[in-house]
Amino acid sequence: MKKALQIKVVGVVQGVGFRPFVYRLAETLSLTGWVFNSSEGVKIYLEGTEENLLFFLEKLKKEAPPLSQIYHLEIQEVPYEGLEDFKILKSEEKGKIELDILPDLGICKDCLLELFQREDRRYRYPFITCVNCGPRFSILEKIPYERENTTMKFFPLCPSCKEEYENPLNRRFHAEPIACPVCGPYLELYSGEGAKLASSEKALELSQKYLKEGKILAVKGLTGFHLVARADDPQVIEILRSRKRRSKKPFAVMFRDITQLENYVELTDEDKRLLLSPQAPILLLPDKGLLPANLNEGLNTLGVFLPYTPLHHLLLRDLPFPLIVTSGNFSDEPIVFENEEALSRLSQIADYLLLHNRPIKRGLDDSVIKRSGTFYIFIRRARGYTPLPIFLKLSTKKVILAVGAQERSTFSLAFKNKIISSHHLGDIEDVISLSHFERCVYDFLKLYGIWPEIIVSDLHPRYETTRWALEFSQKEGIPLIQLQHHLAHIYSVLAEKGEIPEEEVLGVSWDGTGYGLDKTIWGGEFFLIRGLHFERIFTLRPFSLIGGEKALKDTRRIALSLLFEIFGEEALSLDLPFLKTLRESEVLMFYQAWKRKINSPSTTSIGRLFDGFSALLGICYYNTYSGEAPMRLEKLYQPNFKEAYPFSIKEGFYIDWEEVIREVLRDFSNPSACATKFINGLARIILEIAKLSGVRKVVLSGGVFMNGPLMLETLRLLKEEGFETLRNELFPPNDGGISLGQAFYGVLKLNFDPPLP
Repeated sequence: MKKALQIKVVGVVQGVGFRPFVYRLAETLSLTGWVFNSSEGVKIYLEGTEENLLFFLEKLKKEAPPLSQIYHLEIQEVPYEGLEDFKILKSEEKGKIELDILPDLGICKDCLLELFQREDRRYRYPFITCVNCGPRFSILEKIPYERENTTMKFFPLCPSCKEEYENPLNRRFHAEPIACPVCGPYLELYSGEGAKLASSEKALELSQKYLKEGKILAVKGLTGFHLVARADDPQVIEILRSRKRRSKKPFAVMFRDITQLENYVELTDEDKRLLLSPQAPILLLPDKGLLPANLNEGLNTLGVFLPYTPLHHLLLRDLPFPLIVTSGNFSDEPIVFENEEALSRLSQIADYLLLHNRPIKRGLDDSVIKRSGTFYIFIRRARGYTPLPIFLKLSTKKVILAVGAQERSTFSLAFKNKIISSHHLGDIEDVISLSHFERCVYDFLKLYGIWPEIIVSDLHPRYETTRWALEFSQKEGIPLIQLQHHLAHIYSVLAEKGEIPEEEVLGVSWDGTGYGLDKTIWGGEFFLIRGLHFERIFTLRPFSLIGGEKALKDTRRIALSLLFEIFGEEALSLDLPFLKTLRESEVLMFYQAWKRKINSPSTTSIGRLFDGFSALLGICYYNTYSGEAPMRLEKLYQPNFKEAYPFSIKEGFYIDWEEVIREVLRDFSNPSACATKFINGLARIILEIAKLSGVRKVVLSGGVFMNGPLMLETLRLLKEEGFETLRNELFPPNDGGISLGQAFYGVLKLNFDPPLP
């Protein structure tokens, strides 16, 4: 006897070949019915014998496409209709949006093979793709995921592509972004003055020629523009630095393949897996030093990645050198992803622009991950990972918008039992970046068909995101929750783990800056946290930032502040190398500012302590980019050297650094030993406070924990003493994870606090 089932599949099930998989499975089992995409997921109607229907359900769960993720199935028996065949129907757009959107994916092995097969009709076609790879999130205009809902709607399929699209046995069956040289996008090369020079294959040939000549190109990729130049020429690197206004910050380098890459960095098997994965992130790996020193400006790591689009492979295939491939923007601005903006703005940097006419709906930077030992730390989460959600053990009946911090900005949306975080948006410092932030927020809200009922922000009154949240709250008449910056770091880890924090944890939140509950600058905080309740139990001994924000750049001001705190006026007569880089009048002026507390706010920041320490050692006097001084300290770390400087507890509340500074002044002639003892000392004080806290679970977060040696040594010490340690693994520990923590706090607030008005 035949029966009929209706099935709703919820999860990452669009853009992954799920309907073709269902079609082939139904055909194999002689089942009739239909399948279509909806805003809720994938809907299936099946008719057949009970045995075959059960077999279908079993295979649906076990053999689903590798890129798919099934969260749950809703199955019900329905009246039998007696259909004669199985069909893929047109998508349905009604209903609530429950599905999750797949990130953009690197080129798969099959497409890469075809790209270089002369007999293939897509031979050397820069936009070859199939159901297993290519653009997804960056071209999607609305849900459900259908060609007419993407920017590929401008490219009607030719007969050959349409035949593949409609053939259930072809891997391009219902692959929405497919195209070919006959019907699809194409390349165009422009001069920096805006003159069109060539198209298609000729544009590619000229681009390679100009790269060999040392020219800088702006190249439109999968999710935005890159600035591209040869990585083996120090003069080219200097020109790019000057034009991009990026004086010392390292550049990422793209290599032709793993074989070439192995010559330049130290690789593990797990590194190779990540680099070759569909996500294809930039990995920060130990550098062998074979490329020019001004590429990574004296650091011992190099950001590397492999070609992840057909165009990248075509560009690099015949070049004997690797390429700098860096975000297409001026430093700290949003990535450029539209042709018109590239021609007007990137032409100020690039000599030539290699464009294509496949529109990008939203621009995303490359994701960046750092390896330290056997651990991986997210630095930037964007292409390849956004907008996949994290799932919670709690649900929220209201939509929560969390607006994040000001630097390394992201925002997050919490609804139902999940949180979706945006891609990296850069620093929100001016009208341009704030406008970009606002556009991205509204884009996500429209895409997911939701509207905020609660908004969560940082406490900092001068953050542009805080001001925006306040205005949005007042305009929409919705509640505003404000969460202290360093608590948000800790809640970001708890959110990742999906934990309901019923037991007390020790939260260690260390970073460069954050607005404290006492309106001072925090950054070296220890909290006891249970649910919504917290207590600040320890913090770093405060010191002054002489000149306020100027001290964030000029690390010598912080070094002087530390010395003034210990020695007072006697510090003026100390014979230290860094003091010789300042005029006597400057040092005296800084002393007077410190003494009278003129524009010298107090801070408890570990990140700023790193800055001051690096100046004392003569390692870095000026941060030309965020985190430069700590990165230069990290370079000097000696993993087999276990001595540590003696941080101590003062007045039962402060972590005192005075004896550390005194010891440094006695042996700063060996910077590597000093840097190692400093980092080891910080790890040991975490262990000491963990023991004093009385809890067995320690949560580590904040930008300071991007320091690999500090993270590794802390984890090692805590593990040896039997502590359970949680850290950010799926999101950055820096401010890129703040919005995640804010969103999770909002969910906790709704579940465990009295109802909000």
